[in-house]
Amino acid sequence: MAVPVLEAPVATEAPTVTDAPVTTTTVPLVFDGATVVVANGNIVGGSAGRMTDALARAGFTTGAAVNGSEKVEASIVYYTAAAGAQDVAETLAITLGGINVEALPAIAPTEDGTLADGQVLLLLGNNEADKSLAELANGSTDNAAANTGAIANGGSSIVVANANTTSGSAGRMSSVLEAAGFTVGTPADSTAKASESVVYYANDAARADAEVLAAALGGLPVLALPVDVPTTSGSLDGDILLVLGSNEADKTLAQLAG
Repeated sequence: MAVPVLEAPVATEAPTVTDAPVTTTTVPLVFDGATVVVANGNIVGGSAGRMTDALARAGFTTGAAVNGSEKVEASIVYYTAAAGAQDVAETLAITLGGINVEALPAIAPTEDGTLADGQVLLLLGNNEADKSLAELANGSTDNAAANTGAIANGGSSIVVANANTTSGSAGRMSSVLEAAGFTVGTPADSTAKASESVVYYANDAARADAEVLAAALGGLPVLALPVDVPTTSGSLDGDILLVLGSNEADKTLAQLAG
């Protein structure tokens, strides 16, 4: 009688589990297409006007500041049914750190109950009153100025001059640099358009900071400021001039450094 031969079981490897790829969604920022009106909904007098000025420098189209019909702690962005209004409202909310966005009610929360001069309303609450856009941006992961680690520098004043066709990009880059720890002045316009940005330093004391700035922006050229300053005013109210070309416009420091 034949004796059955028992074979040892063959070990099998456990199947490899592959994680699904992670998809990152980038929120498009839209600054044009609607007028933003800031309504004072806080206890700080004049804060709506100052926020209006800050938003205009950042590239938004703004109307005259008004008074809100109520006081609130957290600001709210409202939008009308006008084409493009919701996109601008969402960009504004991101710029201010990720505040709430809602459709404008039938009776607007303004002193006269209307929004006659715009399509987006920012009811400015106590939490956001008289804070810079750089301070507010740090609450949002989608903002170009958010989550930027401080970059060591000597405190030289930087002026960003727009040398590209993207409206408001100099103001937005100023906010990005301020959030990164640089000292910034009022944005300006360049005398000419350019693709590549250039960093100029006005004096030897500012050269080290100019090189730090150039490195932070991906290795830009650093030059001594010429006698004919390349701004429309012909002057520089600061120590360093960043002529912002189209290659670097509206990009984060992470994108530029990479």
